[in-house]
Amino acid sequence: MKKIIVLLSVLGIGLLAFAQINVVPITNTVLQIKKNATVYYLPQTLIHVKVDVKTSKFIPGPFYNFAEKYLSINDAPKKSYTYSDITAVEFVQVSVIDPLAGFIVLDNKGSLCFDNRGVITAYNENVDNQTVLNELKYQNLPEYFDLDSPFYTDYGVKRNFIGITDTTYKVIQLDSIFQKIPVYNTVITSKDFEQKAEEAANYIIKMRKRRFKLQTVQFDGEKPPKDIKFLIKQLDKLEAQYLELFIGKEISVNNSFYYTFKPLTDHKSGKIEMFQLSEERGICQTAAEDTEPVYLKYQNCAWTAELDSFYSRQTKLKEKEKTKGLFYRIPGHGGLSVEFDGNTYAKQTFVIPQYGTLTNLPSKMFKNKHLKIIFDVENGSIKRICNE
Repeated sequence: MKKIIVLLSVLGIGLLAFAQINVVPITNTVLQIKKNATVYYLPQTLIHVKVDVKTSKFIPGPFYNFAEKYLSINDAPKKSYTYSDITAVEFVQVSVIDPLAGFIVLDNKGSLCFDNRGVITAYNENVDNQTVLNELKYQNLPEYFDLDSPFYTDYGVKRNFIGITDTTYKVIQLDSIFQKIPVYNTVITSKDFEQKAEEAANYIIKMRKRRFKLQTVQFDGEKPPKDIKFLIKQLDKLEAQYLELFIGKEISVNNSFYYTFKPLTDHKSGKIEMFQLSEERGICQTAAEDTEPVYLKYQNCAWTAELDSFYSRQTKLKEKEKTKGLFYRIPGHGGLSVEFDGNTYAKQTFVIPQYGTLTNLPSKMFKNKHLKIIFDVENGSIKRICNE
């Protein structure tokens, strides 16, 4: 009899040591905790969107009227204009805790591991304490056109003045004979616009001749220059600068818009207006007559919809468990795209935990003292379950 009592006592102590776990969501409003308990969270995904916008302004060259006459360039642009366009889109996934997916662990005899956010990483397994860095520093410092600075400052390589000789006549008397003689007067004056244009065009032609001689190995001396390619490149650069006086040039500023999108569990599909885009002003916060909206379109792929239905049917078919094991997620997927004026500038599909299925392990399986579980800290899913 004494042996039976001792055996039952040992068995009771063993069952107590490996009692099943009980996990309760923190959203449970009727739970009363009478002793200390462990709290853990599952992660969710935020997506940072960066949209780069380039605003360009075209300024006609001051000599556009003489482009055809001196350089045979037809239809040189005569009017200035400004336009804006999206040049790049970047999506960055960030994993943060889901405040609605927090859980209280009761009656736990195993060990739990967490990362620096409080997200569960393992059960009864020694893993390195993971540090998840989610801070993204964005600086939105808009750049504007400097309309006060001159766009063209180099009109030629020669002096800006020219001497104009004016001839007049005076009559003098020599030995009773009157004679008219010329008198020359030189006046220094500024060159007119066409004279400057002609000099600039002649300088372009001289550069083309020098480049041609370098390319065809025609040198003044016996030895060729040491770096012919560099000289040709510099001549190309200088010629392009002088051509701008006739065909105009474009100046640009680049700005970025930053937006953080939080996918919600009940999201299906929709679009969000991030900002307005103006041809003249680039990124704008408010709508106006000259702006068009830039949208962020989202879609829940609903790839775990059948799994949700399955778990829902199981709940109805059987009585709810009084206790539950550790909760985890089977992640879902979602798509994002950036659209403007009917055009799609970026489109990408992401793993989004909160779009998936939230479920729990059976409480009874935690009676196994050898049970080990490793979780994915980015998605809240189970990476490995073993009995070792």
